[in-house]
Amino acid sequence: MRVLWLTNHILPEHAIALGEPSSPMGGWMPALADSLMISGLVDLGIATNVSGHAWSQMRINNKLFFSIPEPHGTINYSDLPLSLVQNYQRVVDEFKPDIIHIHGTEYFHGLLTGRKHLECPTVVSIQGILDGCKEHYFGGIQFSDLIRTRSLRDWIRFDGLIEQKLKMYLRARWEREIFASNTAFIGRTKWDKAHARRMNPTAHYYHCEEMLRSPFYETDWKIGDINRHTIYASSATYPIKGFHVLLKAVSLLQREFPDIQLRVPLVGVYHTLSGMKYVWKHVRTGGYARYLTNLIEEECLEKYVCPLGVLDASSVANELRKANVFVLPSYIENSPNSLAEAMLVGTPSVVSFTGGVTSMVDDGKSALCFPPGDAVLLAEQIRSLFLDDGLLTALSVCARETALARQSRVKILGDMVDIYGLVAEASCQEGVND
Repeated sequence: MRVLWLTNHILPEHAIALGEPSSPMGGWMPALADSLMISGLVDLGIATNVSGHAWSQMRINNKLFFSIPEPHGTINYSDLPLSLVQNYQRVVDEFKPDIIHIHGTEYFHGLLTGRKHLECPTVVSIQGILDGCKEHYFGGIQFSDLIRTRSLRDWIRFDGLIEQKLKMYLRARWEREIFASNTAFIGRTKWDKAHARRMNPTAHYYHCEEMLRSPFYETDWKIGDINRHTIYASSATYPIKGFHVLLKAVSLLQREFPDIQLRVPLVGVYHTLSGMKYVWKHVRTGGYARYLTNLIEEECLEKYVCPLGVLDASSVANELRKANVFVLPSYIENSPNSLAEAMLVGTPSVVSFTGGVTSMVDDGKSALCFPPGDAVLLAEQIRSLFLDDGLLTALSVCARETALARQSRVKILGDMVDIYGLVAEASCQEGVND
């Protein structure tokens, strides 16, 4: 079967071949692509928008990669650029797929098939759902604080948190069209299934988990290896991820645990404000990074927060192996891979009980939960894990057993190949009925 993927992120081997930096984003895609190739059941093509490169195709490790030139400026979703449509049509003409698999509803790719620019049996993987997340974008931050922490960059470029939320509302409009105009979706949680049904009651919904990167299958958390009172969190990029809530929890805990450490891939937050860093904070830093910097200062958390920069899969797995606790403080999530990775390693976790997370954990057995935004209960749940090794071990064992079954490579590969067959068959049946 010939399967064409349309992806939002350039896969690492494609990026390296083009001389571009390799990103850890979307790590489940290369893991699945490699498994599909090893199986011999699929001939895989992968098309991705790439800025600064002409249309091209190259075969790497038996996968055929297509580079689609990134249009200049903002893409008009209401009337997709003709060059963009033509370039994707060229891919379809040359690769001749039996099925198109679109990864994500957040960008324009689902409009190409929904509007019949590309005519081929199609299935769309649900990642996040903008329409289900947009109301939570500010993460409970007061509007007055949003205004107070706007940087000169935000005012000049009109690209602060307020504008970003407005853009999310606009993108959610196009996402609703993607759901309404396509007929088959792949999801993983009750939350994404419910939202898919809300936006398209007649669509086919298929369940398939996401395959994780190898280091998470190969790493096993053991209580004897951990750094006591160390918390690992995976994201502090924007308010919906709730990192500010975790900072407030750490502020409550630091008196009882003066050696507490919060480790996070943190970029653009400056604890030490002197010289150019002070100028950078007020002039160039984005609003949420500036808000976090202010919060770290106000709560005197400078010595408790350890920014790590961008981490590859092996480094993340090692952080999870050594952490006392993994925390997911998001206001809304579908099926966060960061939580799936922590559970697969067996790192005891404290998570906000929201969205699709409710399908991933069993409160008190595979993780401890708290209501989104509740820093006080979050602190109490972390405290209980700091003090109770028996609870730590029990959560770790249950989480790893749950994740090993859920993220089984063999099962995910079989499920995905079956879905491709079912979507192609359903399309043939619809053609006969027409």
